[in-house]
Amino acid sequence: MMGAYMLSFFTRRKASPISSNAAAGFFKPESPDALLSSSRRRQLIENIWQRTSLPREQFETLYMQAFKSYAALVQHLPASENHHHAYHGGMLDHGLEIVAYALKIRQMYLLPIGAPPESQAAQSEAWSAASAYGALVHDLGKIAVDVKVELADGTIWHPWHGPLDQPYRFKYVKGRDYRLHGAASSLIYSNVIPSKAMDWLSGFPELWSQLVFAFAGQYEHADILGEIVSQADQASVAQELGGNPGRAMSAPKQSIQRQLAEGLRMLVSEKFKLNQP
Repeated sequence: MMGAYMLSFFTRRKASPISSNAAAGFFKPESPDALLSSSRRRQLIENIWQRTSLPREQFETLYMQAFKSYAALVQHLPASENHHHAYHGGMLDHGLEIVAYALKIRQMYLLPIGAPPESQAAQSEAWSAASAYGALVHDLGKIAVDVKVELADGTIWHPWHGPLDQPYRFKYVKGRDYRLHGAASSLIYSNVIPSKAMDWLSGFPELWSQLVFAFAGQYEHADILGEIVSQADQASVAQELGGNPGRAMSAPKQSIQRQLAEGLRMLVSEKFKLNQP
């Protein structure tokens, strides 16, 4: 169960500012440093660092490189069209949130389960990194199969091309298979996770098999790592849908959180009217 601190931490936030469109309907791509510079995202990264107990230099290598690569790919894309984090920049916020939750949940376990204490101690940082990486790429496949991204020169961008380097706009693919994005993450996770980190993690057979399944969206085969990522995702989604009225009102009109917020606002307004003499 998430602690009261985590819940209050995730509610203190404001929508990330979006840079001026380079052209009508287009967003100008920003650098990873700029995208991660908002106070909200800096707080999330600080929270993540505290949960790793790593020196800053190691944290930069194992985590910040991945966060910067992730930010460069997802830019201002939403995490969904009408559900959670359905606003510009929602994918980046969700990615950082789910990592923070995953590391919180991971601390509840001694991993690998059933291993001798000395083995668990030796593998501790590896399991933490694997939990974070599995969480970070959880919804990454959405930018490959759920949205169509068009560049200013009229070409279609795909995430395996690398980071966006010119103004872009996007729209959601109609009739898309909502189950596909989990598997699609396997197409592009190597664009985000540092290769040296992958080399390191591949040396732990039990961890590695679970992480490979998680990267492919097969959480039912990813054992405890799949449970950690799934629970972290549920926590991030639940907090977003229920804990941020301001952001809910900035989401698209057809989104669930926007409709809930407008409904609650109308109920409150009607209550005041009924109480008026």
